[in-house]
Amino acid sequence: GKLPVTLFTAGGIATPADAALVMQLGSEGVFVGSGIFKAGNPAQRAAAIVRATTFFDDPDVVAKASRGLGEAMVGINVDEIPEPHRLETRGW
Repeated sequence: GKLPVTLFTAGGIATPADAALVMQLGSEGVFVGSGIFKAGNPAQRAAAIVRATTFFDDPDVVAKASRGLGEAMVGINVDEIPEPHRLETRGW
């Protein structure tokens, strides 16, 4: 079945493959912020993510969209976040 509301996903999505994966898992839309704006070539990465999202069920298109984009957005190491600013510490 489907949810009675539109499901958008966001957070931690930085590559075309990330976007395609959440679409395969049932998302109806993807919001990518830092994953694009912190990229070396934001326009190129945005176009690649749009292509991979549109054709999420075609691994050849997703693979082709993922080529030549350079390094994905780098996250923040949890050790660099002061203890009082961490939302949760389980699993670390």
